[in-house]
Amino acid sequence: MAIWQRQLGILSRYAQSVLILAPNLTLKLQGDSQYMVALMARLLPDAPGKKEFIEDVSLLTDMFACLFDLKEVGLRLSVLSSAMCPRFHVDKIPCRLVSTYIGAGSEWLHDAHVVRDQLGRGGHIKDYNSGLHEQGRINQLNVGDVAVMKGDEWPTSLGRGVVHRSPSASAEDKRLFLSLDII
Repeated sequence: MAIWQRQLGILSRYAQSVLILAPNLTLKLQGDSQYMVALMARLLPDAPGKKEFIEDVSLLTDMFACLFDLKEVGLRLSVLSSAMCPRFHVDKIPCRLVSTYIGAGSEWLHDAHVVRDQLGRGGHIKDYNSGLHEQGRINQLNVGDVAVMKGDEWPTSLGRGVVHRSPSASAEDKRLFLSLDII
């Protein structure tokens, strides 16, 4: 996993506006950044910072597409009031970019802190810490961090993707979460 730590500035204010003006927002798009910019301009609520927010998502989309030589990217932008994936798991894809614009960032484990045969629903321990080594430590991305995580289908590390989970969220403590996928 690679992490770019950054401050959001005006983007935080717009993200807060999205939580208020579009509390159930879920965008699932596929295409190049120009196509997605046009759609987001129509679908996202109008508020100060909208232009800068769309430019930021476009920049991340372009960076991800350039990194993997992609013509199209899969984008999901959602307001979350519950954990999307509450158990530790590995994505069954080659790679994913994630960032949280508001709310708690994604949680992840160093490989040395993982018991892979206990991950997710298939694990022997049926709780939200399934897969965490007894002496392990949970790491968490900060608001604004951009993480690129290898999944289980990464060609040189099949079955050894980054172990992560969604943090808790609630109606009172929502998240605005972005993910980009290789198509």
